[in-house]
Amino acid sequence: MDERTRDLPDSTSRVLQKGRSARNRRPAVGWGGTGVVVAVAAALLGPAGQRPSAGPAHSGIPSPTVTSPATSPSTSPATVTATPTGDPLMMYATKLPMGSPIALIPRAEKRGTVVVVVTANHVVTLPVDTVMAFDLTSSGEGLLVSTHAYGFTGGGPDPEQALHLIRPDGRLTTLHKGPFDGSAVDPTGKKFAIAEIGEGLGAPVRIVITSLSEPGATVRHTEREATRLLGWTTQGLLMSDTSRTWLWEPGASSEPEIPSVLGASVMPTDPGRLLVAIGTVGNPRSCYHLLHLSAVRGRQMDPELTCGTSSDWTVSPDSRRAVIGSTVVDLASGRVGPELMDNLATRFGHWEDSTHVLTHIVDPAPKGQIVDFWVRCDVSTGACERAPIRTSNNTSAVIDW
Repeated sequence: MDERTRDLPDSTSRVLQKGRSARNRRPAVGWGGTGVVVAVAAALLGPAGQRPSAGPAHSGIPSPTVTSPATSPSTSPATVTATPTGDPLMMYATKLPMGSPIALIPRAEKRGTVVVVVTANHVVTLPVDTVMAFDLTSSGEGLLVSTHAYGFTGGGPDPEQALHLIRPDGRLTTLHKGPFDGSAVDPTGKKFAIAEIGEGLGAPVRIVITSLSEPGATVRHTEREATRLLGWTTQGLLMSDTSRTWLWEPGASSEPEIPSVLGASVMPTDPGRLLVAIGTVGNPRSCYHLLHLSAVRGRQMDPELTCGTSSDWTVSPDSRRAVIGSTVVDLASGRVGPELMDNLATRFGHWEDSTHVLTHIVDPAPKGQIVDFWVRCDVSTGACERAPIRTSNNTSAVIDW
């Protein structure tokens, strides 16, 4: 991808977000989207050239093991001030040194007129009407992928939204079709759950749990409007709405609320722990803690890690570190820092491995084109560099991991 221009950024995804999320929920638009999607994408490009913040970015499912590319211990350039002709983030990022290509992580690409998912062993073509592919999630039966179809504008539920399973042999199975707000895989990797969006204003949300290995084994549960599914813990499904966060264990009669938690994500290597944001509705400032689910009823949490106004965070695949906004936090020692990219970039949505995090830099260029590229930052040192992506040909574009 480097500095080639692209027709559309993946910023269209943010219209889908209704609050904090425990998934890496970044539906990404590929080339050749409809005129409506183009307009939405352009409208959502913020002044820093990145997607608006929407909540935690890690899935809670361990990422595939990859070999970290050798990165040079480069030092980021000095802070760039805004000018009438350039955005400070873009100016900063373009001066970073060029590093090695990004490691092959399962990802979605736009190739010609189709969207494909590239894994270590297969290139799987998604249904022909697919325009967005996102939420690539590992399970015991293969890779789950969520999609949207052409015609989706982000203005309401997508009746053609789908959840697919890519099996280890490359076969594609459609698990669900219809609008949903969040999906999750259970800690054993054998079941998945979705939060089906009901029809009409005020309609309840249906939580549907289905076995990946036993067809027909399904559990259904009803929650109120605006419920979204954040993840799957050792104590049941993690859910939230506009004002609260709670757990529901299939078969249980009670739903213990996690008091004062505005957002939460499941730790990748330990579904019995959460990273949570504590605060009050309407107050942009939150404080972050680790919470052991065995202590939910006792309202006991680990000491405060850091506080700030960012509502976006991501946890490393080994659960050792989190990036909250642009600040690295060591979850084991409580150490705060370094600050990535001089605090200009505040969304680091993808992990290349447990030490390197990636952010997508997008900026409108003259004549309506989009300039975009990826930046890799080392969370242990704070050093950043541009990270090219090896694509299959000159017309392919990575749209999500």
